[in-house]
Amino acid sequence: MRNRILLVLILTALFSSIGLAEIYDLGGMYTYHYRDGRYADWGDFERHGARIAIQEINASGILGDDRIRMKDENIIDYHCWPENAAIMAETLMKKGILVLTGADCSGPAVEIARVGAKYEIPVISNGANASMLSSVEDFPYFVRVVTPSEQYEGYLIDMAAHFGVEEIALFYTTDAWGLGAKNVINQYAKRHAIKIAQEYGYPRDTPYEEIKAYMEKVKQAGIKHIFNTSPTPDAVRMFRALHELGMNAPGYSFYAAEMISADEAPEAVAGSLGYFAPMNELMPSPKLSQFKNALEKRLGKPVDPSSKAFFYGALSYDHILAVGYAIRDIKYAGDDVTSQNMMKYLRKMDFDGATGHVSLVPGTNDRANMPVQIFNSHGYKADGKTVDLVSVGSVDPATGRLTVNEGAIVWPGNVTTPPRK
Repeated sequence: MRNRILLVLILTALFSSIGLAEIYDLGGMYTYHYRDGRYADWGDFERHGARIAIQEINASGILGDDRIRMKDENIIDYHCWPENAAIMAETLMKKGILVLTGADCSGPAVEIARVGAKYEIPVISNGANASMLSSVEDFPYFVRVVTPSEQYEGYLIDMAAHFGVEEIALFYTTDAWGLGAKNVINQYAKRHAIKIAQEYGYPRDTPYEEIKAYMEKVKQAGIKHIFNTSPTPDAVRMFRALHELGMNAPGYSFYAAEMISADEAPEAVAGSLGYFAPMNELMPSPKLSQFKNALEKRLGKPVDPSSKAFFYGALSYDHILAVGYAIRDIKYAGDDVTSQNMMKYLRKMDFDGATGHVSLVPGTNDRANMPVQIFNSHGYKADGKTVDLVSVGSVDPATGRLTVNEGAIVWPGNVTTPPRK
């Protein structure tokens, strides 16, 4: 009797091992602190959004008994900074991860994507939108759930043209994203016959006093309309300079490629009053509501659905869904779940996520038909703590036509009258 029981146990263990579920490990490179140590709420929300998606995918049963996993030791806070980004990515890829997620900033994403091509491991980004990353030939192991820079910065020039702006000053960083965005601004300005009267390019994390000195030249020249295409920390320095120089006043208009976060210094919020920033438009849907509820439950507090942090959290949620659905489709087709096959199937992504329908423009690394809206800073909300960013324009993803709600706009100097040309 004892031998029969032992035989049953051995056979049970044998058959169980044959049907052992697979675990697919992901790597993550997210920004939840800037290089100077300040907290980056948007990057932290991305990390939480990724965790929520992983939990939902595993609980849904779409992978059968298999699971995806992103261990804490496989997540790197890389500070949205290009230095050592390639080394960090290589460290994760040597661990045998299936896909590298995050890579939310364009400059570092360029380096990370090159490492992905070297190891033939896909890099999927929820935020890097530099134009150069569109190329499948140059970046064969990269894909993103956002549109390229042209679909963001270009609409800022459209916004300026809507109000008859004829002359601007342009500030940009000389990283991959800043240079790409600068080219977009130049192209759209030429299209609208808008003159770029002064142009200042500088490395990321350029000291505040240097940026302020450039801004003083703009003020002395009497240029009233100012564009900035740089990452958030650098854009914040520009807004601080506008505040200190007394340039947030009637007659000016400001345009920046990045939304500021809720936790910026009061002088930066004051300097940014009335500025315009582009962001993807989130259409109401059960999926979006589900994500918002899950995020609030995870954080233990309400979230502002108009905040930069929420938008990037939702994009992060969707880029993990893309990974989960790719694994599902590979298994359904009877193929092996390898990094090489993952890249093929990620290019076939086609699903409805929290940020709307997610698919790619054929022959590119870019998301197709992503709705874009224009936000306008109204300063602080009534609580005196939360930045009040109000949607004042939207872009038809099919036609590219910009529609502006002029009555909802607050201009620098806290006025409702548009500046003169």
